[in-house]
Amino acid sequence: MKTILIAIDPSIFRYGLTQIIATMPQPTDIETADTCEAALALLDSRCFDLLITDLHPEILRPVKEKCPDIKVMIYTSADEKTFAIDNLLAGADGYLSKSAKKEEMEYAVKTVLNGEKYMSGAVRQEMLNQLCLKRRAGHKRAY
Repeated sequence: MKTILIAIDPSIFRYGLTQIIATMPQPTDIETADTCEAALALLDSRCFDLLITDLHPEILRPVKEKCPDIKVMIYTSADEKTFAIDNLLAGADGYLSKSAKKEEMEYAVKTVLNGEKYMSGAVRQEMLNQLCLKRRAGHKRAY
């Protein structure tokens, strides 16, 4: 059974996300926290397979120190194109917008629990665009 800690605000999102995950075929044990401090306190007593959070990226380091194998998915209303890549590079395993549909949420949770990174198609495209620009810039300097 997979264990998931949901640490997001407001409570309506915690409740909705808990309901969505509870209906997924894979059995899960779900805990919730409404603050960064509450989430870190829960991680003092046990490790989880997945943390879903909208908390600031600064939480990634202490979370990974407490539970090195935990997967972290950022679930936020912050603009994907602005923040997703930085969060993924900082150690998040997934990044999903709160405007995502139920099916995308389910897919994102499954993907991250299976040890893969998750990002939307728009974020993947932005990442590829940035990579291509850096490569082109690097090649120009070489000539």
